[in-house]
Amino acid sequence: MEKRVYINMNLCTSCRSCAAACAMGHQGQGHLKHGTIQDKATVPLHCRHCAEPLCLNVCPQEAIKKDENGTIIRMRNLCIGCKSCIQSCPFGVMLPYSTWHTSPKCDLCADRLGEGKVPRCVATCTSGALVFEELATIEKKFRRTVEGGRYFVRFMPNR
Repeated sequence: MEKRVYINMNLCTSCRSCAAACAMGHQGQGHLKHGTIQDKATVPLHCRHCAEPLCLNVCPQEAIKKDENGTIIRMRNLCIGCKSCIQSCPFGVMLPYSTWHTSPKCDLCADRLGEGKVPRCVATCTSGALVFEELATIEKKFRRTVEGGRYFVRFMPNR
């Protein structure tokens, strides 16, 4: 079963503690991008870990892999920082800069997942806006709508 990070935008306080935790866990290089919605809120934008990821298909170095859990992982030792993956991402969630000659991207904190823990951003979210759950579970709690190719999630109380 594939788990993903979801955001309840009604709870996000734009504190960016998720970004700080991400950077601390990745040797100072954050893998989490933030976006502003109608100049009212700044929210984290996570990699969607697509079923058919375009970033994987365009990488000339085969530096992006999909693991058995459906997590899209960038292999830092193979990445040359060409930014093809950034340009191909239809959701714009990959960071537009490169550090150490690599393009950073969310890996769902694969090191923590192996230990049965949640990603750092979720563990650090003080408001509870970020959750890490299976798609089937989250769809029962949230309603998803697509607006311009982006997912916006609105909380729906259990009925």
